[in-house]
Amino acid sequence: MATTPIRVLVVHSSAELYGSDRSLLDFVQHRDPAMQITVALPGPGVLVSELEAAGATVIVGNVCKIQRGMLSPVGMVKVLISAYRAIRFMGAVHRRAGFDLVYSNTVAIMGGALCAKLWGVPHIWHVREILRGSRLLTNGFQHLVARMSRTVVCNSAHTLDWIRLPGSNTPYQVVWNGFDLPVSEGDAQAERARLGANPQDVLFMLVGRINAWKGQKLLVEAFAKLQASCPVPMRLAIVGSAPPDQLHYETELQQFVAASGQADRITLVPYRDDISLIWQAADVVVVPSTEPEPFGRVAIEAMGYCKPVIAAAHGGLVEIVEDGQTGCLFEPRNVEALTAAMRALAVDPGARQRFGAAGRARQLARFTVEAYAKRINTIVKAATAEQRAH
Repeated sequence: MATTPIRVLVVHSSAELYGSDRSLLDFVQHRDPAMQITVALPGPGVLVSELEAAGATVIVGNVCKIQRGMLSPVGMVKVLISAYRAIRFMGAVHRRAGFDLVYSNTVAIMGGALCAKLWGVPHIWHVREILRGSRLLTNGFQHLVARMSRTVVCNSAHTLDWIRLPGSNTPYQVVWNGFDLPVSEGDAQAERARLGANPQDVLFMLVGRINAWKGQKLLVEAFAKLQASCPVPMRLAIVGSAPPDQLHYETELQQFVAASGQADRITLVPYRDDISLIWQAADVVVVPSTEPEPFGRVAIEAMGYCKPVIAAAHGGLVEIVEDGQTGCLFEPRNVEALTAAMRALAVDPGARQRFGAAGRARQLARFTVEAYAKRINTIVKAATAEQRAH
C-alpha cells in the first residue's frame, strides 16, 4: 500500500545560511520520504537553491515577518496589512497544494500560524529566539505561541523557559540543533595565511552576524587587553556580516577595531558560505554574546571541528559547552573574565587539544543532524496522524 503523502508548508523568515536557516535545511534534507515540503520565504537568497536541491518547492512572498519597528501603534497597522497579504499569498498556494500541516521555523513570523488557524490544519511553532524586553512583550508571545500551536518546539531549555506559558496544556518539546562534518576538507594552513595568521599564531575566531549583541566589540576589547599582557603571538578573525538594514553595525565595528590599537592583528571577514575552511583554520572559537543565545549553533559547529570554545555563560550555550571539559564559560559582558579565559587557552596548547577532542565527542553524542531530524520528523508525523484520526 502506498504511503499517504504528508504535505507540509514550512514558513521561514530569511533566505540566508545562518543558524536557523541551516537547521531548516537539515530538516528538509533529512525529512521522512512521505513528506512533500514547500517552503515560504520573504525574499530570494542563497537558501533558495539549497532547498530546491534538497527537493523542496520554494515560494517567495509575504510571510508576515515581525520586526521591532512593528511593535508600536503605527507598526501594528503594518502588521495587519502584512498579515492580510501573507494570508492571500499562502492561501493561493494552499488551494493548489492542500497542505496537511504548517511548520513555522521561527517566532519572528506570524503568517504560518494565521494560515493554519484559517485552514483548520495543525501548526507547529519552532521557537529559536529569546526576545528579552518588557514583561508585556514576553507575555504576549507566550499566549500567542501557546494558543496558535499544536506543538511548540524550542531549540534549548533556556528558550523553553522564556516562551512557556504557565498552566498551558500545549505540548512543549526541546530539540537541540544538530551538525555533521562535511565530507571534504580544505587547506587549513592556506586559509590561516589568508586570515593573516602565521603557523605559530594562536588564532581566535568569532563567527556570526554583526549586530548589537553578538559581542564583537567585547571580544576586540578583550583581545587588545590580552595582547598587552600575554607573550604568545596571536590573531583574531571576526567572520560575518550585518543584516542589510543594519549595516551601521559593520561601520561601528570597523571604527572600534581601528581605535583598539590592534588593527594589524585583527581581520574582519564578510559572510562566507565556505565556512568549513574558517573552522579548520581556527585554534579557539569564541562566542561572547552579550545577550543570551537561544541555542548557539556556532558552538556545536566548532566542537565538530575539534575546536575548544570560549562562551558567555548564559542562554543555550551552557547546555552545549562544558566548562573545563570542552572549553571555558565566562561571566557574560565581563571583559576581564573573557580576557582571562582567552589567556588560559592561549598559553596552554595541551588544553586546547584536550578540550577540542572532548568537544568533538560531545557533539557526536548529543548534537547530530540525524538526532535533530529524527525528532522533528516524529513531531510532524505525530501532529498529522492526530489530525487525520479526527
